[in-house]
Amino acid sequence: MSIIEVKGMSKHFGGLAALSNLDLTIREGEIRGIIGPNGAGKTTLFNVISGVYRPTSGKIFYLKNKRIDGLASSKIAKIGIVRTFQRTAIYHNFTVLKNVIVARHLHAKESILSIFAGTGKKREEANIKKAMEITEFMGLGHLQNELAENLPHGHQRVLGVAIALACEPKVLLLDEPLAGMTPTEKAQMIEMIKKVHQQGITILMVEHDMKSVMELCDYISVLDFGKLLVEGTPAEIQNNEDVITAYLGTEDITSLGGEKVAA
Repeated sequence: MSIIEVKGMSKHFGGLAALSNLDLTIREGEIRGIIGPNGAGKTTLFNVISGVYRPTSGKIFYLKNKRIDGLASSKIAKIGIVRTFQRTAIYHNFTVLKNVIVARHLHAKESILSIFAGTGKKREEANIKKAMEITEFMGLGHLQNELAENLPHGHQRVLGVAIALACEPKVLLLDEPLAGMTPTEKAQMIEMIKKVHQQGITILMVEHDMKSVMELCDYISVLDFGKLLVEGTPAEIQNNEDVITAYLGTEDITSLGGEKVAA
């Protein structure tokens, strides 16, 4: 069953087409990789799906019949499509736990009426409890009272995912979750992504580390110049000549997570 369908999607910036008549179907429960050379339109696609940008044309459907293109990003997050960013969006002067609690508040948007009705305290207690559960789940329990600015880069990226989980996503869009990480941090993040996926969350991932993409993803969509070049399993993508040409212009697929083939 599809959970997100992109139909005829285009996004123009002036005379530049960042996305051009793109069709894409994301199946519920999968980890889908979105890859492509620099400037292929990957982050633009994320921005359109998550409501950061309005599309120039085309439609996006969520759970078959709910059209979401053009909705505000807050409304899209509210229905269950939540994204992280290349640069982790955290409050550096807040503790780890407070960052996740704030995300809970922003997602819930508690009303003034609930405060006067006396339900505010109960909700706050529930938010704190849930935030603590999320930080523990993401391996940050021992750092709950640490200021976010004091965390190593890898832990800040994990906190970014924890903040996204506070919004109770059904679909999680990960924008370069492994960027800037050491090999050890990458291995830990990969295990965290698998753990999140096991909770029944569909994951879309833009990532330049092809070895990790091939390890994590069930299916991969390759963009080039704003268009869908090809889709397939990791094994199919590694050996696809169009993909190799788009990335390298050669027969060398080492950067795609595969082994170098003979000339």
